[in-house]
This record gives sequence, structure tokens and C-alpha cells, in this order.
Amino acid sequence: MNHQEILARFAVDPSEVIYAITLATVLSAIVNRLGEEALALTPDDLCLARKEVVAAFDHNLDIREFIDEGLDAWEITRNL
Repeated sequence: MNHQEILARFAVDPSEVIYAITLATVLSAIVNRLGEEALALTPDDLCLARKEVVAAFDHNLDIREFIDEGLDAWEITRNL
């Protein structure tokens, strides 16, 4: 049985989002950092913040490490 045949046998939605970062998360972090000063931010300021956060993820985040860590814990739990 090949990889695709095995995946096709699972009764789950493969498009389900497991974890997501939203702009609300970024805005909350900005408010936590700036406090009331955040009220003076312009739409351009917020667009730039979004762009820089996306760039930080693109440059630094390799999700394979997190997937492997989660699967390691899953295997341990399954075999208890």
C-alpha cells in the first residue's frame, strides 16, 4: 500500500487547520507591548507589523520540528 492509499483510509478532514496565527494575535501582542500608545497606530503601521511578523515566520519557523515533537509524544501515549 502506498502513501496516498494509506492517507485515503483515514476518516479525517486533511484541510482542518490545527493551529493558526491571526492578525488578532499580532494586534494583541502590539497592545501588550505599547499599551495606550497602540491607539495612535495608523493602518500603515499595522500593515507593516503584519508584514514583519510574516517575514519572521518565513525566516525562522520550520514546523517539521513541532510536528516531530508532537508525533513523538503521540507515539509514547499510544504505547502506554
